[in-house]
Amino acid sequence: MKKLLFSLTLITAVLCGCSEHTNDSKYRSNCPRFGEMSFSTEEVIAGKPVTITCMERREGKLLNTTIYNWFVSPAGGVVVEPSAAENGVYDGKNPFCTITFPTPGTYTVTFRADYAGSGQVNYFQESETLQDGTKATYSANTVSETSPQRDYLHAELTRRVFVK
Repeated sequence: MKKLLFSLTLITAVLCGCSEHTNDSKYRSNCPRFGEMSFSTEEVIAGKPVTITCMERREGKLLNTTIYNWFVSPAGGVVVEPSAAENGVYDGKNPFCTITFPTPGTYTVTFRADYAGSGQVNYFQESETLQDGTKATYSANTVSETSPQRDYLHAELTRRVFVK
C-alpha cells in the first residue's frame, strides 16, 4: 500500500509540475519566419542552373526533425537539386536548392518545410506576402506524412518565376 501511495504521489507531482509551463513561451516551439526567396541571378535563363535560397528573418525555436521539399510547376523537364539532405535536425540555416528550368516560360516554385516541435506546439495558421512577392504560409498541426503522432509546424513559400 505504501508503494502504491508513493507511486500515485510521484505521478501527481510530475503531472502538476509540468502544467505550470503550459503557456510559457520559453517552452514553446516556434516556426522560422522567412523574409524572401532569393535567386542567385537577376535573370533566370532556360537551361542555366539558378540557386534559390529561402532567407530566414527569424530562426525557429525548439525544433527537431526537419523535412524540406521543393516543387516546381509545371514540372516537365525541370531539374531540382536540393543542397542538403531533405531530412535532418533543424539547424537555423537558410535552405536552398539549385533548379534548372528547361524552357522559357512562367513557373511556380514552392518550398515546403515541416518541423517537428520538441516543445509545446500552439496550433495556428497565418499567411503573408513578402516584399519580393513570395507568398508565405505558416501553420501548426499534428498532420505529417512521416509521423502523424507528433506535432508539426509548417512553412510554405510560393513564388512565380519568369524564365527567359
